[in-house]
Amino acid sequence: MVNSNKYKTVFLSDIHLGFNGCQSDRLKTFLDNIEAERIFLVGDIVDLWSMKENFFWPKSHQIILDKLISLQRSGTKIKYISGNHDDPLRDEALTKSLGEGDYPYKGIISALKSFSPSESYVLKNKIHGNILVIHGDQYDVVTSNAKWVSKLGGIIYDGLISLNRPLSKYLKRLTKNIVNKAGNFQKLVENECKRGGYDGLMCGHIHKPEIRKFDNYSYLNTGDWIESCTAIVEDENEGLSLIEFDKNNTVKIIKSL
Repeated sequence: MVNSNKYKTVFLSDIHLGFNGCQSDRLKTFLDNIEAERIFLVGDIVDLWSMKENFFWPKSHQIILDKLISLQRSGTKIKYISGNHDDPLRDEALTKSLGEGDYPYKGIISALKSFSPSESYVLKNKIHGNILVIHGDQYDVVTSNAKWVSKLGGIIYDGLISLNRPLSKYLKRLTKNIVNKAGNFQKLVENECKRGGYDGLMCGHIHKPEIRKFDNYSYLNTGDWIESCTAIVEDENEGLSLIEFDKNNTVKIIKSL
């Protein structure tokens, strides 16, 4: 039985529509059983990297895109923050050419444009202050400086997840942890908060759901919909929590800020 859940805002990232590891059926069930005034899509919602190498767009993925469009038309405010796997949305000219050219995913691009993508957003929360909402690849030294390495890793991960999901999950997390420690991901996040005068930062990208209060800032990570099936939610009183949509189709609060 699915819980009935009502939120002011739901933050989702790293859905990776167009990638065969996306848990689209669970996401559809989740979206069908929540009410939200706003939904923030915090990057890597559609995996244009993966589709460029091998176009994959099953009906279940189109259903998710259609659901989001339907929610927007019904009055839910949808805010799209671009990520590194959907980075063509950061280039207006490239987005225009992909939407008009003879590409198999041009209809997908056109649909995404209806969400008016941007690279970041400042959430004004009455409890936790000003929180920068951004995908997070900006603080990943590999993605920022050696994109080809990140793309190669994505291709390998794509193959592994088809063969052995637990193994691919372990290797993905191990690699991300090594890279993030070596590149001081958390330190770069802290520096961003100091530089911009933010009280916190919310992102995705590393597929590691987390909600944590540091001395000088708050850090929130939405997780993903390949492995963890998690989100950050803002309740009607503007409290922030990390939730998981488990295999029993139940929303579980993991931790609140």
